[in-house]
Parts: sequence; structure tokens; C-alpha cells
Amino acid sequence: MKYLGYGLLIIVGLALQTAWPGLVVLGRQPELLLLLTLLLAMLQEPGAAVFGFVSGLLQDILVGQFIGLYAGTYLLMAVLVGFLAKRLYKENLLVRFFAIVSGTLLGQLLYVFGAASFGSASPESWTLVSGILGTGLFNGIVGVLLYRPFVALNQRLVYLHELLKRTG
Repeated sequence: MKYLGYGLLIIVGLALQTAWPGLVVLGRQPELLLLLTLLLAMLQEPGAAVFGFVSGLLQDILVGQFIGLYAGTYLLMAVLVGFLAKRLYKENLLVRFFAIVSGTLLGQLLYVFGAASFGSASPESWTLVSGILGTGLFNGIVGVLLYRPFVALNQRLVYLHELLKRTG
């Protein structure tokens, strides 16, 4: 049941992120799948890396440009933020905000550098930098607002998963 809920989260996140015209607020579009991956990693779920890999792979398949680049980036960000979340007090609002912002910024930079290494023309301009910074800040704000509801949803999914395992 937990995995079905995570799968539905991936599908909803993918639909909101890639649907035309997409979820755009103040000219910025959040990286919803990366945000969900980072939130799950902050909860120290062992499946956060798998969640990141699957959501990134589905985004790669849907976008169809560099298959495996989003998957690797999301997997790496889930492992990194999960590692940091064990050592930091993640209930602090600023820790959550900076963890999500830094995870988003690093993830987007890794994607840009990975795309450039595969031959994509990477524009080194202020537009790219401001877009990455804007998306990082937007993800940070949305992530802080979604953290508590996400924790409640995750606890409910874990409870239902355990209940189904015990009842057969």
C-alpha cells in the first residue's frame, strides 16, 4: 500500500510538472519530483533513493532527451539529503528550507553539467543562473509548506502498509 501511494505521488508530481502550461508561479516552475524526493529523503525513508530513481527515470522517459540523467541526479540527491538529514535537526524550519534549496540547486547544476557532458549546448548566462536560483528558492518555500502534510501522508501510508502486512 505504501508503494502504491508513492507511485501515485510520482504520477501526480509528473503530471503537475510536465503538463502544459505546467505549474508556474511568478515565472518559476518548481521541480516537483525532486522536491518530493528530497522530502522523502528528509524523512529518512529507506526507499527515498528508489523513489528518486524511479521518478527521475519516468521524467527522463517523458522528456526523452537524456535517458537516465534525471534518474541519476534524483538518486544522488536523495542519498545526499538523507545522509545530511541523519546529522541535522530536520524539524527546524531553516534546516528544512536550506536542505531543500541546496538539494535543488545542486541537483539542477548536476543536470546542467551532465547535459553539457553529453553534448547539449549549455548557456552560461545570467538567465540560467537566475532560473536555477529562482527554482531553488521556490522549491524551498513550497517544501517548507508541504513538509508537515507530507509527514502526515507518509505516516498514514506506513500505517496502512503495516496494517495490510499484518492482516494478510
